[in-house]
Amino acid sequence: MKKAFGALSLVGCLIFTVPCEAKMLLSSISGVINVPSAHVRNIGEFSVMAQQTEVGNVLGVNATVLPSLELSYSRFNPKHENNFNMLSAKYQLIAESVLTPAVAVGIEDIGDKLDRAGYVAATKEGPWGFRGHVGIGTGRFQNGFIAMEKQFKVNSDVLNLSLALEYDGHHFNYGAALPVGKLVQAEIGMRSNDFYAGINCTF
Repeated sequence: MKKAFGALSLVGCLIFTVPCEAKMLLSSISGVINVPSAHVRNIGEFSVMAQQTEVGNVLGVNATVLPSLELSYSRFNPKHENNFNMLSAKYQLIAESVLTPAVAVGIEDIGDKLDRAGYVAATKEGPWGFRGHVGIGTGRFQNGFIAMEKQFKVNSDVLNLSLALEYDGHHFNYGAALPVGKLVQAEIGMRSNDFYAGINCTF
């Protein structure tokens, strides 16, 4: 089942023509590496992702089903524990403008299968390809979080390579994301002192 889902995700990325965009957390909510952003996808968009980590693998989907409301589902397959599912949601209260950041509220792991956590996040695009994120919440977000992304042009006229550094309230994480062709976005980095690699695509 896991292999079939992963294969279908990859085939879907290769069939549809919308390029990959925002990255996804293990909970499948859009964000940076281990912290959420205040951005949500356009209504009707959905994404699929597959990540391999040192402690197991995760398959997930998310979709914007109503204006500003993003819902997500992840299937966790730990190496030494039972599999479990996670549902999460994020709602954008304020869209980003030239002067003000986007603001969103969300809840990760609604069913409390691992560690339910609520949060409020703010995101602002900056000059020269920079993007900043800050937030605070409950559960794993109770210590607050902060993240910075920097985008570069690599063999392209548009910004495509993304480098990220964040503090999730417990660990410093870092990673990189780069489109592989036009359809698949590859990710690699360190999260909570563990190596991860994955792909995701937005339709």
